[in-house]
Amino acid sequence: MLALTRRVGEEVILGDPKSPLGSIRVVEVSGDKVRLAFDFPKTVQINRKELADEKMKGGLAPPPKAPPVE
Repeated sequence: MLALTRRVGEEVILGDPKSPLGSIRVVEVSGDKVRLAFDFPKTVQINRKELADEKMKGGLAPPPKAPPVE
């Protein structure tokens, strides 16, 4: 596991920097909460851990597929 320290406005780039998979930006820090912005293609599903666990158990239906981008 990689643990990083970032300030508001700083980003983490995932994948090859020349052709990244996406990025995560720290938007806001308030008390013990951190607000993040995820910039990935629409084809990449992003789930909170508790929802991902529910989906793995079969408790939640998968989200509808995004319409094709023209």
